[in-house]
Amino acid sequence: MRFGDLLGMSLGNYGRARLRSGLTTAGVAIGTALVVLLIALATGAEDNVRRSIFSIGDLRLVTVQPFQPGANGLSAVPRTITDDTVAKLKGVAHVDGVYRQFDAPLGMVVEGGDDATIRPQGIEPGAPVDRGDLLAGRHIEAGDRAVAVIPGNIARLVAPNVGAAVGRTVTMRIGGAVKLGSTRIGGSGTPRDYAVKIVGVFDEQTSQTSFRIPLDDALLAGADNRGLTPDAIRVTTGYSGLAVEADDSTNVADIVKAVQELGFSSFSLKQVVEQIDQGFGVFKGILAGIGGVALLVAAIGIANTMIMSVLERTREIGIMKAVGASPRDIRALFLAEAAYVGVFGGILGLALGLAGGQIIDRVIRELNPRTSPAAIFVVGPDLALGALALALGVALVAGFLPARRAMRMSALSALRYE
Repeated sequence: MRFGDLLGMSLGNYGRARLRSGLTTAGVAIGTALVVLLIALATGAEDNVRRSIFSIGDLRLVTVQPFQPGANGLSAVPRTITDDTVAKLKGVAHVDGVYRQFDAPLGMVVEGGDDATIRPQGIEPGAPVDRGDLLAGRHIEAGDRAVAVIPGNIARLVAPNVGAAVGRTVTMRIGGAVKLGSTRIGGSGTPRDYAVKIVGVFDEQTSQTSFRIPLDDALLAGADNRGLTPDAIRVTTGYSGLAVEADDSTNVADIVKAVQELGFSSFSLKQVVEQIDQGFGVFKGILAGIGGVALLVAAIGIANTMIMSVLERTREIGIMKAVGASPRDIRALFLAEAAYVGVFGGILGLALGLAGGQIIDRVIRELNPRTSPAAIFVVGPDLALGALALALGVALVAGFLPARRAMRMSALSALRYE
């Protein structure tokens, strides 16, 4: 039997019992629509979570912390991050840069009053924390001393607006009592004042207390507060943390392993994203299983329809075999009819899933008019093609046994069937 004749005959047989074929196709459509709808919503949720994480920081960064996780995972052993540690990390493969950070004791900006509590953060030029969030001015540069990049909320306490704050010289007081919210806490050491020039203002959404100053200035302030020298601070206290930048996010895992081998704790957004991907992968599998139950019910309907079709057309099968149709032609004919159910049901189900997803997306946006989230319902080419292939596959599997039964039917017995 020619392929064109096979398709024409099977399509005619599909339309012969329109109501039964339509109901069976509708079952496949509902199952396909459910699979598309659930997985697309899960994909949209995953994309929104990933986008939120990407906005927090760079996936290439590994944060090194001055402690080693305890054996039971509940305690931590303090460790000292020194320049020797920095040198070792710079020698690790795929490390693009290592940036030191030292947090001086809490303090305040005198001109801003009690509400201007700050956390002086000594950083190096080009440090990841000091990139891309400026409202005015510039970042810390090489050779800078007695300068600061401050949050917008502090800038508005010392000047009419953030732009006017740039260029002003303010007094940074380190140590002594400070106010945190409505609580006043005792600071460390004797208060000391340092004149610093504001060279930049960053968005306070990043931090409302971080006061970015050159690393050497922070070390000096910390040393003065404890009656030591900056060199002594580097050796005894060590740095507050390191930001290690990989040349590519795919190499973050190797750098994290190297940090742990040196005996330090590490954190990377890349690890968080991988855990989220694993969690959403399980979630998608569960949702696909729920949709798969609907497709299983549809498969039973297809099998029932095909068995009834074989019984009703027993004499027709006998005549076809008597005039020369091979068993393979008979099997192909019934499988083609099942394929039509899967194809039509898959296309209809994909359309229903898309329509349902758009409705849900619109409803969610109308319920949250103040927010403008990214797409909540995401159907990519892989999901669309996968849904169609799944519907076709389910239909062929369900139609295999009835087609096999028709293929093995004796021509003589079929002709005698009443």
